[in-house]
Amino acid sequence: MSATTAPLAQRLSWLLNGQSNRRVPIEDAAGRIAAFVDSNILVPAAPIALHPDDLTGPQAAAYVVGTGVSTFVAHVLAESVGTRVRTGQPLTAAQPRHELRDGLPIVSATTLPALLIGAALLGWLVQPVASAAAIGVTVLRLTALGRVVGRLRGRRASPRTFLSGVLLALAGIGAAALKWWLTH
Repeated sequence: MSATTAPLAQRLSWLLNGQSNRRVPIEDAAGRIAAFVDSNILVPAAPIALHPDDLTGPQAAAYVVGTGVSTFVAHVLAESVGTRVRTGQPLTAAQPRHELRDGLPIVSATTLPALLIGAALLGWLVQPVASAAAIGVTVLRLTALGRVVGRLRGRRASPRTFLSGVLLALAGIGAAALKWWLTH
């Protein structure tokens, strides 16, 4: 296998088998899982918190993207401060880059919902379908938490981690509903 196809083959192997060939250090896994959970609760809460009239204009897309960007920045800053506290040393140049990488689940959680809301803004989808799909995508991502945890640990997800993902998705829906109730 050539050097250029090896990483692709490894990724495809994970998709098909649910396993990664390398383990992620537990500190990195914890940071990525925290980013995954935070973003998949906060991003669907964004369109839920809007008034129905706001969903037809650019405000909905701006709100989803703004939620993702602010969550990403907050996560990177919080993890950088946490690293500083854990090590007792000033941050090196590599550490903020490391935190940016560990925050990528936030970017991935924001992208598809923002594209769906944007598609409705362009008239390619009707707004209720786009909003429901944006929320549904993030709920499905939360239910996949067991698979994400398994991948980061370098092993298959267990029924327990799958159940945890389903329960987390329900809790995320509850958190989004609470945000809607408090803001309306």
